[in-house]
Amino acid sequence: MPRWMFFAPVIAMIAATAVIGLSLGRKALRGTETDVIVQIAARYVAEMGGAARPVDCTARPAVSDGLWLVVSCAPPGQGGREYFIDRFGAVRHVGQIAPRTQ
Repeated sequence: MPRWMFFAPVIAMIAATAVIGLSLGRKALRGTETDVIVQIAARYVAEMGGAARPVDCTARPAVSDGLWLVVSCAPPGQGGREYFIDRFGAVRHVGQIAPRTQ
């Protein structure tokens, strides 16, 4: 049996690991915070319709592990939605914001 056949599986595993690592790295670097906020604001307007506007949305850093941003979208004094975004820009959870009563 040729000597290279012993190393072929190891080389194949290293190549597969490199391809997966580069793919995940590209996804992580795909967008900036601004890109994600604009995308979520557009989603909010599409979901809520009516008087919903992109300027109703603000963002803050997430405090949970595995999350990157929390985008809160609500007109002043009214209820709305919170979108919890992971580092890849995917929405992991959507929560409701209750209207404020004074």
